[in-house]
Parts: sequence; structure tokens; C-alpha cells
Amino acid sequence: MTKRTISETSPKRKTYTAPALEKGLDILELLAAQADGMNIGAITKKLDRSVGELFRMLAVLQQRGYVSVEPGSDRYRLTLKMFGLAHRFPPVKRLTSASAPILQRLSYDIEQSCHLVIYYEGRGHVVVQQDSPSERVFSVRLGAEAPLMNTCSGHLLLAFADENTRSQMLSRIPAHHPDVDGVDIDKMVRKVLSQGYESIHSAQAQGIQDIGYPVFDYRDQAVAALIVPFFDYLDGSHQTTAQDAHQLIKQAALDISTALGYEPS
Repeated sequence: MTKRTISETSPKRKTYTAPALEKGLDILELLAAQADGMNIGAITKKLDRSVGELFRMLAVLQQRGYVSVEPGSDRYRLTLKMFGLAHRFPPVKRLTSASAPILQRLSYDIEQSCHLVIYYEGRGHVVVQQDSPSERVFSVRLGAEAPLMNTCSGHLLLAFADENTRSQMLSRIPAHHPDVDGVDIDKMVRKVLSQGYESIHSAQAQGIQDIGYPVFDYRDQAVAALIVPFFDYLDGSHQTTAQDAHQLIKQAALDISTALGYEPS
């Protein structure tokens, strides 16, 4: 049994340079990880560039609405403009539009949060998220990334992809990545396909059982994974068990798929 299907090498690509663009992207990627923002001194130090190199770049990014500076502050913060642009991308926009009311209904029915994950560039990405109406909420941040190998969403996205797509997905994971070593990919894929879903203990949070079902589009291709990070209430106030939730999650995934044009066989 093959333990790994990860390519050890990647094809060489011709590289090009665009210094001004690279500076702008460096700034955006840096600020994306800074919830409190950064002043220009900290930005130049972190990126190892001079104030002269980045001042005009920051000014243009601010004029275009990608970064902002609050009155009385010298800290640059990333705005939601890129988030908005990403959600104008047709597949994501359509998925968001089709799933929003269904996820809201599901969260109320099971009193748990839920979210949708799509695959992009070697990882899963949360593109739609719905909080539970309960006072006690466990949820995943919109835009959060999910590794493919040790998450419920990653298992679903890999298992329901065709062999060629799965190979491409796996090739984007770095060789000898800690999440990959020792994983029997073939066994995992067979298990998920046989079940039609995935249910595993969260690798990131204790006491959470991740339950997920695939979402298909009109081409019968899996385009997302519907995930519920399920947790039990110790005081008995929550009546829906994980077993009961399975049917509701499965139906919600089917409803979203149908809204995307999927026709069950």
C-alpha cells in the first residue's frame, strides 16, 4: 500500500520580475497577518526596504482602498477590499449565494456553527461561514486555511476529486510535510468514498467532532466541503446528537448541490 503520493520535485518554471508589483504584494501579504496594523517604520523593517521604496506604494494602496489609516493613528491596516474582490469571483459568489440560506437553516436546526471549504493552491479555504444561534459558539474564521491531510474538509476534497485532480492537489503539498508523513492516502480515500462523508476528531481543537459532506455542482464535481465542528453540551440543554445531525448536514449538502445544478443519480 502506498503511503504517499506526493511528488518530490516540481517542474522548473521561467521566472519574471516586476519590482513595483512585488513591493505592493509584499505589503498586502504582510498586513494580512497583522490584525492591529503596522506603521511604516515597522513595515520597512519587516520587509527590509527603505521608507523611500514603500512610501509611495502605501500611498497608492491607500488611494485604491486596499489599506487604510485610522484618524489619529499611523498604522496601516488591510481593508476588506481584497475579500470583496475574491467573493466577486463567479464560482465563490455563486456558492455563497446558493448556500447562505441553507447554512443558516442548518445552524438553527442543529444549534451548531457550519462552514464551506473549497480547495485552492494546496489548501482548503473557508469561503462561507455561519455561526450557531446558541449562546455557546465554536466556529472557524471566514478565510481560514485548512490543511488537506489532517482535516475533515481536506479529506473530503481529496476523496471526491478525480484521480488526476487529486494528484495535482497532492503535488502542491511540500514533500516531507509533517501533516503528510505516515498518512495512508489510499486508505483514507477509500474510507471516505465508502461512507459518503467524513467524521473525525478535530486535529486543532479538543472535544470537537468534525462532520462533513461533499457539495457537488452541475458537472457532478465536488466543489466544496460542508463542515460542522460539532460539540456536545454538558448540561443537557442541547437535544440534537451528532448522529441526528448527520442527516441534517447530509441534506443541507444535497440542497446546496441541487442549487448549484447537481442532479442526484
